[in-house]
Amino acid sequence: MALAGAAAQPDLPPRTTVLAGPSAGFQLPACSRATAGPVDGGWEVEDSHVTAMEAALAQVLPALAERDGYGIGTENPDPLTYRMNDPRWQREIFGITRGGRRILYANFVPADILPDQRHLPTNVCDGGPAFFGVEYDVAAGRISHIAFNGALGGPFWPAYTP
Repeated sequence: MALAGAAAQPDLPPRTTVLAGPSAGFQLPACSRATAGPVDGGWEVEDSHVTAMEAALAQVLPALAERDGYGIGTENPDPLTYRMNDPRWQREIFGITRGGRRILYANFVPADILPDQRHLPTNVCDGGPAFFGVEYDVAAGRISHIAFNGALGGPFWPAYTP
C-alpha cells in the first residue's frame, strides 16, 4: 500500500543488478573495449540515477545509427534499436568516481547470457557490439562515454563520447 502523498519510486529495468561502488583502482570490464579512464572510488547508486541514465541512453544509442562506423542490423540484439528499459539486455550497474565526478557505470550484456554471479561485473572478451559499457555523468545529466566490445573479425564500433 502506498502512502498518501508519497512519490512512486521508478521501477528498475528488468534484469538489473546494482552492485556496490568499487574501491579506487578498480578495473572496469575492458577485455575488448576501451574505458574512459581510471576509477578513483565508488558511491551508492539510487534508482532515480538508473532511470535518468536509461532515458538518456534511449536517445543516444538510436542516434548513433546516423553516424559513420555504426552498423544498424549487424548485431543481435542491436544496440542501435535500444529503447528505455530494453528487456533484451541485462545490466550490471555501480557508481564510480573519476576526477571528482560521480559516474553511473552500466555494463550491458545480452539477456540470454548467463553471468557468473560470483564474478560481477561480467567481463566478456569479444562478443561484438551487443556487449557494451555506458558511463552516465550524474551532475551533467548525460551519457559521457559508451564503448562497444569488438568481435573476432569485426565489426568494430568506435567509442562514443559527446
